[in-house]
Amino acid sequence: MEFKNAEQVQQICWEMRCADWPRDANRARINDLFNGVPPYSQDEVRDNNINVNVNFLEATRLGHDARMQGQQGILKPGNYFVARTDAGPSSKRVNWGNLSTSVVNKTMKRSLSYYENIRSKIGSNVLHGIGPSCWENSDVWLADPLGVEDLLIPASTYVTFKNLPFFCILRSFTAPELIKISRAKKVDKAWNKDLIESCLKWIDRESMALMGSNWPDTWSPSKVEERVKGDGGYYMGDQVPTIDVFDFYYWSDENDEEGWRRRIVLDDWSTPASAGTGYQFSRNSAVDFGRNQWLYNSGARVIAQRREEIFTCAFADLSAVTPFRYHSVRSLGFLLYAVCHLQNRLRCSFSKSVFESLLMYFQVGNMDEAERALKLELADKGFIDEGLKFVKNADRYQVNAGLVELGLGENQKLISQNSSSFSSASQFSSDRDRKTKFQVQAELQQSQTLISAALAQFFTYQEVEYREIFRRFLNPKSRDVEVQNVRKRLLREIPEKYLVPEAWEIEAERTLGAGNKTLEMVQAEQLMQYRPLYDPEAQRQILRDVTLAITDDPGRANAYVPEQPHISDSIHDTQLAFGSLMQGAQVNVRPGLNNVEVIGTMLQLMDNKIKQLGPMGSPADLAGIQNCAQYTQGFIQLLEQDEAMKSTAKAFAQVLSKLMNLVRAMAQRLQQAQEKAAQANGNGNGEAAAKIQSIMMQAQVKQQNAKQSHAQKTAQRQIQFEQQLKQDQAKAALDMQIKARERGLDLQTRAIEKHLDLNNEKIKQRMKSTQESEE
Repeated sequence: MEFKNAEQVQQICWEMRCADWPRDANRARINDLFNGVPPYSQDEVRDNNINVNVNFLEATRLGHDARMQGQQGILKPGNYFVARTDAGPSSKRVNWGNLSTSVVNKTMKRSLSYYENIRSKIGSNVLHGIGPSCWENSDVWLADPLGVEDLLIPASTYVTFKNLPFFCILRSFTAPELIKISRAKKVDKAWNKDLIESCLKWIDRESMALMGSNWPDTWSPSKVEERVKGDGGYYMGDQVPTIDVFDFYYWSDENDEEGWRRRIVLDDWSTPASAGTGYQFSRNSAVDFGRNQWLYNSGARVIAQRREEIFTCAFADLSAVTPFRYHSVRSLGFLLYAVCHLQNRLRCSFSKSVFESLLMYFQVGNMDEAERALKLELADKGFIDEGLKFVKNADRYQVNAGLVELGLGENQKLISQNSSSFSSASQFSSDRDRKTKFQVQAELQQSQTLISAALAQFFTYQEVEYREIFRRFLNPKSRDVEVQNVRKRLLREIPEKYLVPEAWEIEAERTLGAGNKTLEMVQAEQLMQYRPLYDPEAQRQILRDVTLAITDDPGRANAYVPEQPHISDSIHDTQLAFGSLMQGAQVNVRPGLNNVEVIGTMLQLMDNKIKQLGPMGSPADLAGIQNCAQYTQGFIQLLEQDEAMKSTAKAFAQVLSKLMNLVRAMAQRLQQAQEKAAQANGNGNGEAAAKIQSIMMQAQVKQQNAKQSHAQKTAQRQIQFEQQLKQDQAKAALDMQIKARERGLDLQTRAIEKHLDLNNEKIKQRMKSTQESEE
């Protein structure tokens, strides 16, 4: 597929723009609803004598809730993504990944422009289900948000863009931008500099006409070049026109090189206007100097190997028809448009009826009575002409209040169902009783289903943009200053041969609940319940996620649970105790230590020592390891007392048993070696002495073990007593809190019931007085 004629490209782009016109009209209606535009047009208000025309901002509020949930999900974590590598030495991969993640995300987090890009994409996803963004050139890492109406995609294109042959981006160049392109130090030869000069002259001419200025100092030919060489500030006014273009990209394998080529042509067509049932288009004669000319033509040169290097789209598609196509995407705005628009109209009619019910109507027989009614002044202790007759409430048109309430309630129910995954709802059942935990979790699970179908899509597609941004940060030829600074920082610790996109994997950072605060807290509570069952590293990550869920502050979460934790007191004390135990000294158990950390550290130290000793060690080393085993066994017994940690204690006990099997094997080899040495010397007395020495050593070890075991048991009983006392105190305090809370809820319930009874009594008295006055 080749495009060598500018008129052909212009015609294709214009046809895609015309095909997108009805779709854009529907998008405009959704935008108006969420922007708070009233439901009735000015013509409808005038023709139907409508008195109340108000947008009650229900859709606006739901859109805000949906955007906030998306922003919580993607902007709340400390990093946008995590970078990992499987290249290079295995001992350095983790550090390299942490460094790359920290340096790149630090630059991205500091960029306010990228923050606004994310906000724009989330807002576009809420309204239209599509969040496009594109890059200005191949050097910059920062992507710019793109309006859905500015990205022209052929019909029947899949959301994966697998069958995308070409596409067009609508762009508008200001005069300063064209000046920057034409006056740059290194100008891309694909730009048509002569056509750029013609565009600048046209802007000059149109600006002069629009501003009504003929100042010779401003528009004299000698001043034009100086003005162009300047910063172009004069061209930044609201009345200065822009050059609208079709930025056209197409895929081709010309010259056996696959990739995307680029063409730019001027958009010299006018905006379509409705004419009857169709549309009427006409050429804009003001811009006719660039017809059938390229503003930019890359020729056979490939601009990008992949479409993701030009633009990306994040989808939040709620469409039900497969296969999913780009122009069939259905969004939250689409689901809410009809019912919210209808609800606004219904509320307008309801408000109009309320106003009418507050008016006074008089029944008159002639114009004289009407004039008397107009002159009537109602005041305290006033007088009314006996000729005036009020129209009673029974004689007036009565609105079916029940039907109105039913209609408003049904619409509100539909709105809540369609937006349940994006907004918070009061956790009460239909009879105003507080829902049970099971009911809340069931509704949250149902809400999560829709999140998985819509909002979670955004996170998945957003990873494509993260991968492209990371690739651009690794580009050694980039002229972007921020990219160059990031590469310099990475090259200090990572060899350049590993700074290639193929060696890295990017994974988007996600929060619990996908941005839904209620669901996030429920998941955090569940994780904390099962946290002891996870590995220590996973426990730390769970604690960090829960801290982030509670505080909504990634900096505070990292401060409370740092990425590289300091050595805890339990680990430090265990390391000191290991040296003392190996020397045969007695070590008492100190209360307050982390049993899991103590056992894990001691087992690791024992394993390292056994490997250092080789096939057999000295009697003193074996005795020291035996002391460490008894010390560890005491903490395993303490750990077994916790019902939730019994499986962990069992696993630790198995590891300790395997280590002690190795120690027994080493002792047997040591004894055999001593016997062989004695036989080789032919000294029976030596053999007997060796046996006596062995027996004495065993007796000493048993005596020392007995003393240490007694001390450990005593310490264990003391620790067990203290733990039981703390548990009893905590349980008593919890029972008191529960009773106090139940008492408080009971008092609140009684107060509410009493308040409702008083209100009902007042309503009955008012109704009674009203009936008596009417009679």
